Amino acid sequence: MKRFLAMLLASVMCLTVLVGCGGNKQTGDSPTVMTVDGEEVPASELAAYLVYNISYYQNYFGMDASFFTDQEMFNSMKESAANQVLTLRGIKKMAADLGVTLSSDDKKELEETRKSNMEYVGAESSPFKRWIAYTVKGKDDPWATYLHNMGYTEELFEKDSETMALESNIVDYYFEQGDITKKFNDTYYHAKSILISDSDEDGNLLEGDDFEEAKKQAVSVQRKLNDGEDFDTLFEQNNSDTAQSDDGYYFTEGDMVEEYEEAVKNLEVGAHSEHTVYYEGYGWFIIERLPLDEDALEDTNAYMNNQGEGDTSTIKTAIGDAMVQEKLEDYIDNMEVEYTDEYDKITVYNVNTYLGFVRDPLVATEGSGSVADGSAGGSAE
Repeated sequence: MKRFLAMLLASVMCLTVLVGCGGNKQTGDSPTVMTVDGEEVPASELAAYLVYNISYYQNYFGMDASFFTDQEMFNSMKESAANQVLTLRGIKKMAADLGVTLSSDDKKELEETRKSNMEYVGAESSPFKRWIAYTVKGKDDPWATYLHNMGYTEELFEKDSETMALESNIVDYYFEQGDITKKFNDTYYHAKSILISDSDEDGNLLEGDDFEEAKKQAVSVQRKLNDGEDFDTLFEQNNSDTAQSDDGYYFTEGDMVEEYEEAVKNLEVGAHSEHTVYYEGYGWFIIERLPLDEDALEDTNAYMNNQGEGDTSTIKTAIGDAMVQEKLEDYIDNMEVEYTDEYDKITVYNVNTYLGFVRDPLVATEGSGSVADGSAGGSAE
C-alpha cells in the first residue's frame, strides 16, 4: 500500500498536460473494454492506467506524450494497462482464497494516509499547489486535480489503494505461515568483504603502477588474514566499499556479480576466502561468509536494495512480493479474459475521452488541436 502511494505521490508535476474544466465528470456510462471471469471492466479504469503510465514516463524519463503515437509503443502501453487490470483482480482473488482481509486498523491507516496526502498536495508550500495556481488557475480541489492529472478518479485511487493493502497483508500471511523465512534460509547468503578498489575517486580504472600497487595491497591483506589476523580489524583498516555496513551483505542469486556469489557459495559459514576474488570495475574482494540471522528479514538496513532514509523495504517484503508475483501468474493464466471492440478504439489521441472526468487530450490529432474520433463517455468509478 505505502509503496503504491509513494510511487504516485513522488513525482513533482512538471507536465504541461492540463486537466480541463475543473475536473468535472462526464455524463453517461463508461463502455466495457474487457471482461475478466465475467466481470465487466469499464474503459475509464483502463484509460486511467494508460494515462498514469504515460505520465510516469513523461515525469521520470522526459518522454513527450507524442512518443506514444507510435502504434506499437501505444499497444505495448495498453497491454501493460490491461495487465494491471488483471493483476489487481488477481490480488483480490488470492486474498479471498487465503482468507486475507483488511482489518479496521488497515482501513484507518488508509484513511489517515489519504488525509495526509490531501494535506500535503493542498499545502501552500506544495509544488503541486503552485502548479495548480499557475497552470490550472486554481479551478479545482488540489487532491482531485492531482489524481486527475495522473489519470485517476478519487474512487479508483481508493479502490486500488485497498487492493495494494491486501497485497501487503498477503505478504504478512506468508511470513506468519513461515514460507518467507524458509525461502530466506534456502536461498539467501550472508557475507562480509574487504574491497581493495581498482578505480580512482572518479571511477576510472587504475593503470600501470597505481593498478599494481592496489593489487599488492589486496594480496597483502589476504596474506595477513591467512596468517591469522582479525578479519574485522583488517576490514576497518582497508575496506573501500562505503556502501557496505559492518554486518556485510545479505543477498540472493543474481544480486552480486557471479565471481562474488560463487566464492561465497564455496565457503563454509564462518570461513574466509583463501585467495582474493577480482572483478574489474570493483576490485579485489577478501570475503568472509557469515551465518544467516532471521532478524535481518525485517531490518531495513539488511536489505541491499534499500534506497536509504524513508525506504521501508526489507528482505521480507522482497521475498514476499516475489512470492505474490509468482502466485499471481497462475491466477492470471487461469482467468477468462475477453476484449470488446471498444478496447481497440482507444488511442493516444482519444484516451482522455474515456476517463471519468473531462481532460484535455494527451496528444492532438495531426494538423489540429481537436480530439480524435472515438467513443467517449467515461464516468467515475
